[in-house]
Amino acid sequence: MNKMLSSKLLSKETKEKLYTSFLRPIVMYACDACETWSTAQGDKEKLLTFERKVLRKIHGPVRLQNGEYEGRKNKDLEILFNKPNIRLFLKAKRLEWAGHVWRADENIIKNVLIRNVTKMRPRGRPRQKWIDRVKKDILNTDNSKRLDDAMDRNGWRNLMEACKRP
Repeated sequence: MNKMLSSKLLSKETKEKLYTSFLRPIVMYACDACETWSTAQGDKEKLLTFERKVLRKIHGPVRLQNGEYEGRKNKDLEILFNKPNIRLFLKAKRLEWAGHVWRADENIIKNVLIRNVTKMRPRGRPRQKWIDRVKKDILNTDNSKRLDDAMDRNGWRNLMEACKRP
């Protein structure tokens, strides 16, 4: 894939389509489904770093007036790509899966999310749960929405589209 992204034969638009339709899904589903990740800040940073490396490979360096080359800045890459970054894409996929799970009747996954397991917890700070991450994503996107609003498919779809915007 590295050779294709740096090839002069393919246009930048084609390379971006290759990235969004082929490479990004592989990265998101590499270990497990991205919808079920309870991502930490380090995970998000690693994904963003990967995406910026790919975009730098696609768009190449900037040629200065004195003939030297300079790498593109992160903001420049964001403007050139003009699509939701991988962090926002992950957030939207997580909310999409949450809505799907929440709408299901008598689903075993929903029962696991709702019920609390009573057992000895390990010492230290409690690990972040997936459902807590989803609730935080909803709050950061729209304060008036709750997980129970997933029954309204159009409203939930609008929430997912809103979270893709920075």
